[in-house]
Amino acid sequence: MSGSRLIVITKYPVPGRVKTRLKVALGDERAAFLHREMVEHTLEWASAWSGKTRVALEVRIDGATEEQFREWLGSAPEYITQGSGDLGTRMSRSFDDGFRRGDNRIVLIGTDSPQLTPAHIQLAFERLLHHDLVLLPATDGGYGLIGLRSVAPELFRDIAWGTGEVLGATIERAAGMGLSVSMLKPLGDVDTPEDLSLWDRTSTQFISMIIPTLNEEGNILQTLERVGDIPDGEVIVVDGGSRDGTVEMAKEWGARVVRSEPGRGRQMDRGASEADGDILLFLHADTLLPDWRTRLFRLPFGDQAIFVKASLFRELDGYASIPLMEDVDMVRRLRKYGDIACLDAPVTTSARRYERFGPVRTTLRNKVIFFGYYLGIRPDRLARWYYGRSQDPEAD
Repeated sequence: MSGSRLIVITKYPVPGRVKTRLKVALGDERAAFLHREMVEHTLEWASAWSGKTRVALEVRIDGATEEQFREWLGSAPEYITQGSGDLGTRMSRSFDDGFRRGDNRIVLIGTDSPQLTPAHIQLAFERLLHHDLVLLPATDGGYGLIGLRSVAPELFRDIAWGTGEVLGATIERAAGMGLSVSMLKPLGDVDTPEDLSLWDRTSTQFISMIIPTLNEEGNILQTLERVGDIPDGEVIVVDGGSRDGTVEMAKEWGARVVRSEPGRGRQMDRGASEADGDILLFLHADTLLPDWRTRLFRLPFGDQAIFVKASLFRELDGYASIPLMEDVDMVRRLRKYGDIACLDAPVTTSARRYERFGPVRTTLRNKVIFFGYYLGIRPDRLARWYYGRSQDPEAD
């Protein structure tokens, strides 16, 4: 992204000078250590994303020299001292310097939001193509990301920083300046003892399990019971318009239910858009045991559980909008980013396809579909053959 810059604003982890509101719960030393971990976490993914997208990465530093920061975080990013003044003055200076150097889109973030990912940064830069200002609200009334495409010093003047009025005051100021504003989905900051669970989620890799359903009352409860309680995760059932008791069963079990247009790819994308996890696990309401195809081609279908990092999934724009083979298409695209690992633990499935068509016909049909896709036959034609003329997945 030529002319784009990502700025990370942060402080050196000096005990008693960072995360001071956490002192009552952690003490100065542990609060500083937490700040150190959060900065390292942010710079790790920001550096990787910057290297891949060629967006300039700049770290605005405070509390130590450039040499100390380089010794701590490495020499790859550009380090620039924040300078004097309140937070607004220092942020405004960061934007002004970037636009003066010829940048046309700048996004600035802190290091207090462990849920922030490259997907949020990518989306912010895309929104800046059509909006003057992009904000990602923080749940405490501030914001964890701000993006601009031109200088706007008035946005940062006379703001009560550190209070719950920051976001509202900024939006009001932007309206008075005639700026078009785009808002991203709110995220939490780690500022108080009550916020510490957000960091715990990050360090333990919060998992979102996404299960697409359509008239699955005969399977959904057993599937959910086998899932059990996920202490560091959530279960999202994405229903495509069931006319049986699927939705009621899922809700009674305790799953989070969202509605979607029918179609597994659409439903899984819808679930991913609602997910809070760092890792997404896509699991069909009925699944197949691993077979030779998985290990030979490293191309599992969705009937086998697929794990993928949420940031990578969103970077790939999710599942393709095709009526069949959406899982194979996804895994083929994932392979460009590294190897596909296959776990030894098997999953189980409903035998309804085998009961309806018989094991030989079902196995042959699956393999014909698989190789037909690789021969270049369009997914819509394969779907008509696989589901029949109605193309109704619930009939199978």
